[in-house]
Amino acid sequence: MAVEGLYIVAGVLIIGAAISKIAGQYKFPYPIVLIILGIVLRQLIQEELLDIVGFGIIASLTLASVLFYAGLTMNVKELRLSIRSVLLLATAGVMLTSIIAGVTISMFSTIGLVAFLIGAILSPTDPAALFSVLESGGVKIKRKLVSILEGEAVFNDATAVIVVITVFLPFVVPELARPWYIVIVQFVMSIIVGAMIGAGVAYAIGKLLLKTGEETNIAILTATTPILAYGIGELFAVIEIHPGALAAVSAGIFMANFRQMGFGILPQKSMRGAMKQVSFTFEIIVFTMLGFSLNLESMIANPSIMLLGITIAILVIFVARPISVFLVTMYDKSMSVKDRFFVSWAGVKGVASAALAAIVLSSITDPIISELINSIVFIVLMASLTIQGLTTPYFATKLGLVEKRDIAKEITIQRDAARQVLLHLVDQYTEGKIDHDLYLQLKAELEEEIFTLEDELKRVISERRARLRELEIRKGLLEQKIKFYRSQFERGLLESASLEEHVRELETEIDELETLMVRFRQE
Repeated sequence: MAVEGLYIVAGVLIIGAAISKIAGQYKFPYPIVLIILGIVLRQLIQEELLDIVGFGIIASLTLASVLFYAGLTMNVKELRLSIRSVLLLATAGVMLTSIIAGVTISMFSTIGLVAFLIGAILSPTDPAALFSVLESGGVKIKRKLVSILEGEAVFNDATAVIVVITVFLPFVVPELARPWYIVIVQFVMSIIVGAMIGAGVAYAIGKLLLKTGEETNIAILTATTPILAYGIGELFAVIEIHPGALAAVSAGIFMANFRQMGFGILPQKSMRGAMKQVSFTFEIIVFTMLGFSLNLESMIANPSIMLLGITIAILVIFVARPISVFLVTMYDKSMSVKDRFFVSWAGVKGVASAALAAIVLSSITDPIISELINSIVFIVLMASLTIQGLTTPYFATKLGLVEKRDIAKEITIQRDAARQVLLHLVDQYTEGKIDHDLYLQLKAELEEEIFTLEDELKRVISERRARLRELEIRKGLLEQKIKFYRSQFERGLLESASLEEHVRELETEIDELETLMVRFRQE
């Protein structure tokens, strides 16, 4: 069965990667499809797969990898635009969301203190799926809002892990209960120790990367970093502090800023490329396993759980998140009400909550509470990814928060830059400043880049022309309808009132099409 389990995992990765790609093309949040894949797998294979795969371990590895990658790719310069809001959202915001969610859930249920644990599990945001939908739809929101959402995700996921384990998990597991002042010390020490471990691991791995610049070593060392940082951090669990998550984030941030700290220039592009693949692989597994671990039959047979899950989803999305965002950002006069609404609405739940739920369930022995938490997290994630994930691009556009972007122009500039560099390379070679073999290698790389960009430019222009042609044809068809209605009116087959009504509706549609056509021509 162990070998069969490995085959299943390999199949999940292949199928998961394929359907995630397809979901992205159709502007659909890919985690939803992966969770559904897990539900289907449960109906086809035995439940023992979870024991073979080790869901708790996979969840911890996923959390470490995703947090490290978030820190590694975070734009520190842009974070300065909103650092205060980000830190408040990642600390006070997480606690507020947990408490508000817990209180509101308690008002509509009888699950007691479990409500606060669920609220804390659902406090992290995951903009990865959201940004994939925005990007696939060509929607680019304002820089400050991007920096807030990205920065919040980097820090609040790590904070949420500490809050869940040190503050709210003891509500459900009495053996973990501690006096309030001990809890505060554990929370603060988790942050301090996590930052120190992250810095130490980043420095050590960074120095190794500087000495071993080979591509394979870069990938292996980079992929090992979050596991090492998280693992060392969780060794401190014996003294009741949990700095692993923050250690992973800190390691990513320190390695991303290695040069600025005067330690040397790390291969950032290769590191990020390697971690993107690693974190995405773990995301595929954890979302699929979330669906696989769900007892769908039991949930369907117990409508009260489904009703409670839907109620909690409504409370988290429409009450807890907006209140915490508006309270935390109320000091920031540069943020409008539209900005605050968008940030609250874009707080999509995702991989952090899924992984955190799995980690929590490994500490809870009561099967009833475990099944309840798992079912509720599933329902809330599906609701958040569907409702918020699919509608956020619409709200961004309607609220006027989208930056105009001419993709064709951007690609043209990139192509022209590559051409200019190629001409410079030829000049350098002609002057004898570059040897023949290196010249041929660099020339081939630049020509390949230019070819790829030109191919992409042709595709974008072709799609734009096809869309414009479609709009022109639709306009022509509507005009033909108007001509037909008028001919019927002249023949006495259509009343004047009906003619005016039909013409007015069609002219409205034509006006909308002409507006779109003007926009496409301007682009």
